[in-house]
Amino acid sequence: MTEDMSRYKDMFISEATEYLQNLNKSLLSLEKNPENLELLNEIFRLAHTMKGMAATMGYQKITTVAHQMEDVLDRLRQQELKVAPEIIETLFKALDVLEPLVREIVSGEDKKVDINEIIVDLRMIMEQKQPAAASPAKETEAGTPPDEKKTVSKEGEKKRAQNSVRINIEHLDNLMNLVGELVINKARLFQIGANYKLGALNESLTQLERITGSLQEEVLKTRMIPVSHIFDRYPRVVRDLAKLKNKEINFEIEGSDIELDRLIVDEINDPLIHLIRNSVDHGIETPQERVKNGKSEAGYVKLSARREKGYVRIELTDDGKGMDPQEIAEKAIEKGMMTREKLVLLTEQERLMLICEPGFSTAAEISDTSGRGVGMDVVKTKVEAFNGSVTIETQKGKGSTFIIKLPLTLAIIQSLMVKVAEEVYAIPLSNITEINSFTPDFIRTIEKREVIKIREEILPLLSLREVFDLPSRQYGEEICVVTVEVGEKRLGLVVDSIYSREEIVIKTLGGILKRTKGISGATILGDGRVVLIVDITGIM
Repeated sequence: MTEDMSRYKDMFISEATEYLQNLNKSLLSLEKNPENLELLNEIFRLAHTMKGMAATMGYQKITTVAHQMEDVLDRLRQQELKVAPEIIETLFKALDVLEPLVREIVSGEDKKVDINEIIVDLRMIMEQKQPAAASPAKETEAGTPPDEKKTVSKEGEKKRAQNSVRINIEHLDNLMNLVGELVINKARLFQIGANYKLGALNESLTQLERITGSLQEEVLKTRMIPVSHIFDRYPRVVRDLAKLKNKEINFEIEGSDIELDRLIVDEINDPLIHLIRNSVDHGIETPQERVKNGKSEAGYVKLSARREKGYVRIELTDDGKGMDPQEIAEKAIEKGMMTREKLVLLTEQERLMLICEPGFSTAAEISDTSGRGVGMDVVKTKVEAFNGSVTIETQKGKGSTFIIKLPLTLAIIQSLMVKVAEEVYAIPLSNITEINSFTPDFIRTIEKREVIKIREEILPLLSLREVFDLPSRQYGEEICVVTVEVGEKRLGLVVDSIYSREEIVIKTLGGILKRTKGISGATILGDGRVVLIVDITGIM
């Protein structure tokens, strides 16, 4: 590749990934609607464009495979061949070859991807001599000739393209960091104005606050992408696994236009694939089992996303076997994960969450996908790393729902500042349910643990002095308790006093501080002080 062409590599990778995703999506639709000529034309256009892009860049293997796909698709759209399951399957296999070829370009390593087998398969389709039975062409829009319709379509695409631009993620991250510094310095200026009673400065800063607020909002939007970025990959995952397991699955997606921070979207992909594969493999019964149990032959799996306060709620629901909390509990005892005495103290939700313990599985036999325990620890760990939560709803014989709650963004958050000894700590407001004050006589001790009763609920207490190894102190006349939650777990954090409520810019910790217990990051206050952010998930 020449030096000039190498500059366009990142753009090619981005566009090729998008084209592959659209090809997968369109092929899935064509499999269900084989007579749809418009879909065929769209798939042909995608393959043709990808071939041209790869040829321009000098990526010979991608060019060869895409060219063979284009030839097959051309015969299909000319109705010289009929869309058949074996042809669809071969086209999917071609996409499965193209994807690692694109990943080769990303990594810069030759993975020795063999394209010979798929080329042979595609050429065998081309050698089929008998013409297909003519199928009626889809009507074009009334009064619009086909060529004119194509021109209108291209004009629409061109107009949409002019309204957007591809930007390197690194530039967006740098811009977010600069906005963060601006927010910190704005707070510093407000502090100076208050200390020296500079009225004129405070008036200007009020205007600056409005501008920086709008700038911050716009920059945050640039980091947000729709969850369709990953959701659109899953119909293919469900299709392939259902075929492998000889099951029929109706898969539905809802709310794919909901937006999340790009970092969260990329990282949540693997956990969602774990859940989907487990639902299809272990959750949904075989057609024979379903009919025997009075269900339809085809199983149902639904993936949905919706906004909920400062979170996005993602649900994966299936109408399969469901799970039995008692069966899970017995399996946990059998594996030596807990004693029967401890099990008695667990709620139904806590018993269900035992499937998220490393190595836990109720599957009768081992396979690459079977068992609700396969990867469930990965799901929980990944979600909680983003200050999110996982909960499970299930009914034996009826099905299960896995609920994931994720924050919208990781860059700037609302926090409650609390004072502990001589230090100030930040607690994310998204984790706080309420703040109360109690006199010491409300505290009780159960199994050597301090607890307090709030509206018939027994809430365990934990002092932040204890968490951060600060000097302990006797309780005064009133105890300040900040109730926090992660998923179904609730905890009362004992603090000395409430300091303030502030919007903070999260700074990640590096080096030896990265794995500090109870800390998820740091921020800088307007007076220049560095404040640590409490890791609620970690201390739970």
